Amino acid sequence: MSILFPEKPSTEIKNEQVRLLYQQGSMIQLMGIFIAVVSAMLFWNVADHTALLMWLAVVVLVLFTRLLINERFLRVADDDFDADKWEKIYSAGTFASGVAWGAFALFYEPQWPMLYQVMLFIIFTGLIGASFNTNASVSMAFPAFYLPLIAFLMYALLQHEEGQVGLALLFLIYVTAMHTSSIRFYNRLTQTLRLQLENEKLADSLAHSNKQLTRLAEIDPLTQTFNRRSMDRFLSDEWKTHLQSTRALSVLFIDIDYFKQYNDTYGHVEGDRCLSAVAQTLKKSIRSERDMVARYGGEEFAVILPNTECQEARHIAERILEDIQALRIMHTASSVADKLTVSIGITTMVPDPLCDVPAILNKADKALYDAKRSGRNRIVCDTA
Repeated sequence: MSILFPEKPSTEIKNEQVRLLYQQGSMIQLMGIFIAVVSAMLFWNVADHTALLMWLAVVVLVLFTRLLINERFLRVADDDFDADKWEKIYSAGTFASGVAWGAFALFYEPQWPMLYQVMLFIIFTGLIGASFNTNASVSMAFPAFYLPLIAFLMYALLQHEEGQVGLALLFLIYVTAMHTSSIRFYNRLTQTLRLQLENEKLADSLAHSNKQLTRLAEIDPLTQTFNRRSMDRFLSDEWKTHLQSTRALSVLFIDIDYFKQYNDTYGHVEGDRCLSAVAQTLKKSIRSERDMVARYGGEEFAVILPNTECQEARHIAERILEDIQALRIMHTASSVADKLTVSIGITTMVPDPLCDVPAILNKADKALYDAKRSGRNRIVCDTA
């Protein structure tokens, strides 16, 4: 890591560096205006009043303009922005501030009482130190401020016959040390931001992997519907929710008629295709992401319908029955029809503290059993 030259950041890091500049910019400009007013008051007795007021007006104008620019950036900071452009704008602002503050050195006179000379140098060293803290996150910004400021101060110190050469050299040493420190700070910040972005990308990758693993644990691989485990958890959560809301919860059990005979006739590969086709049809038949389709086991599926009365659940079941028939999957081994059909059992309950989740599953299972016993390819609704 070089202490003489700043590292070149990536686009993402540059964006973060520029954001850091502007995030603290508004407060810095307001503090700058306050310090300028205080400085004018402190030197009122030793400086020309007209020139001092003109200087103060210029400083306030520069800082107020920068404040407006800063607020403008904060309105677009959440969107994509041109970091190079906004960095140049900010650096131009710091340069203007450096020129305005540097002009304050022109009031210096060697005949000033020692107290005023000390105050002047405290102000200038303080300005450079504050600029280091606020501007060093971008390599251009800090030099853009201190270079014009130090140029004015050197001119003010050396223009008189009794020029303060020693003091000027001391100030140059101070600025050189601050510049070296700013580069070191900038390079460390760049590395820190790089590590932070890499960690964020790694965290996103891990989150995505975890999401994929969770999905694999919850999804039936053949039908791409939720598995029994996911359905049990979902139904348990909905049961608790409906206990509080006292609204109806409906469950559909769907069984492919004579699926064993289908497998025996057409083979297990076609059987798997059949299961997948039925699953996709069920997923298209539900109303929203609030509903759930799950493979309950073998050729049996379940559809969970929160906030659904029996009549609406029956309409959904009728649509499923029609959509399955519309697939026109041949099933010559069926005793119901020469095309694939399903039987559907429905139960609708308003969850009661005296009952539990198995109660609604048992009722849906009983309704499905009645549908199959009654001849299959039909719907039976058991309400409670």
